[in-house]
Amino acid sequence: MKNVIKIPSYSKLSNHQLRVAAYARVSHTYLLQSLSNQVSYYNELIQSNPNWEYVGVYVDEAVSGQSLKKRNEFKRLIKDCREGKIDVILTKSISRFGRNTVDLLKTIRELKSLNVSVRFENENIDTLTTDGELLLTLLATKAEEEAKSTSDNVRWKVKQKFEQGLPYISQDMFGYRWENDHYEIERNEASIIQDIFQQYIEGNTTKTIVESLNARNLKTRKGNNFSRSVVHKILNQEAYTGILLLQKTYVDSQKGRSVPNKGKRTQFIVEEAHEPIISKELFEKVQKEKARRNLHKKGERDE
Repeated sequence: MKNVIKIPSYSKLSNHQLRVAAYARVSHTYLLQSLSNQVSYYNELIQSNPNWEYVGVYVDEAVSGQSLKKRNEFKRLIKDCREGKIDVILTKSISRFGRNTVDLLKTIRELKSLNVSVRFENENIDTLTTDGELLLTLLATKAEEEAKSTSDNVRWKVKQKFEQGLPYISQDMFGYRWENDHYEIERNEASIIQDIFQQYIEGNTTKTIVESLNARNLKTRKGNNFSRSVVHKILNQEAYTGILLLQKTYVDSQKGRSVPNKGKRTQFIVEEAHEPIISKELFEKVQKEKARRNLHKKGERDE
């Protein structure tokens, strides 16, 4: 019986040291210790092999594998491959290299055309072997399905939070700080908000209000000077009446970013969610005054 042994095809000369790099990624900040361990592991692994020339470890911290947009180190890795600096890429698993099947296979095929091998440790795959791409396709599809399952779980948790009247991700906002499971008023900032609403209802323009705030050296939550856009945002913020409007935005899977919710997702209004800074009556008066000024200016912003 014939015994057929596969020998991976490499165009490199046998006496040529393979230039080896590694790629590591984590999607959350709490996994940074794991990332540090991966970097140390690859540094030692590559530099301890006498047949390998160490190129480096490319690391993306706290970014998703679904898109290439924010994976700057991954893009630099591919660029170095195109420039002929790398022969082999080591990485922990397919899901670390990428979770979008289309982008993943496109990248692997380009690297294959450059004769760059990608070796996935967990799956024991070398993309330059004859059955590597077939196996890769199957596993990449599985990785995408797992990512979708994770995404579905996250959406379910978001919905559960909203139905309980809680924001999914609690964030401090100007005038409030998140304490335990609710918003607490930040008194100094609350007085600024009250002043802004009062000035506006008294007839002051946003430009005049900004000048007044900055003249008193008052600052936003991030320590910046006030601007007209910040004042407009404050005047539009219904949360200052004690109401929470949840799911004002949502992540569009096709666009890969957060977009305004214009009815495509359920919204949740939580009344008396926290202590108000201004009354509902004052808020409504300001909204009517803004509409009146806009009508008077024929759509131009007030000066």
